[in-house]
Amino acid sequence: MSLQPPSAAPKIIQFLDIAIFRVARLADTISGIICVILIVVTTAAMVVYQLGISIPWLDDVLRMLIIWLVYMGCVTLCLDNDHIAMDGFYLRMSRATRKKMDVFIALLGMTVCGYVAYHGYLSMLEEISFGTQLPSGYIPSWPQSLAIPLCFALMTLAYLSYLFSLFTGRKHRHISEEDQLKEGL
Repeated sequence: MSLQPPSAAPKIIQFLDIAIFRVARLADTISGIICVILIVVTTAAMVVYQLGISIPWLDDVLRMLIIWLVYMGCVTLCLDNDHIAMDGFYLRMSRATRKKMDVFIALLGMTVCGYVAYHGYLSMLEEISFGTQLPSGYIPSWPQSLAIPLCFALMTLAYLSYLFSLFTGRKHRHISEEDQLKEGL
């Protein structure tokens, strides 16, 4: 796995691309940690509920962990455009058409994710100003709401890195033999 973009790109672009890649990989690691925490908390919740003990805020914590897990996990998918594919159509396109489609998807992804991040941030600020609580009434809602602007901003940057890779030919991940066959390499 190479972290070095081709040297033809300006140094600032190379630096930004590597930084975006590392942040996306950090998001991947964080989503793995959240997954472990989610498994532990879910197991504890099942045990607690089986004992007949009710903890009102436990559902809020579980919901928050799932939201963070989903959105953090999407950041890495955006980095390589792995989450949106219609192989039945895509693989029948010529290489030039696929590249145009990839550029369109990257630009659309950056636009939509940037839009959602911005409005998610505004919504989170409103929740903070109103002092909104999660349904149990024990936990403020902003830690849950923070997942939207933060993760969508990271997805926007990941799509930017993916767009850069389309023009430079750089690939961060190792291409499997199956993917090489699909790409016609």
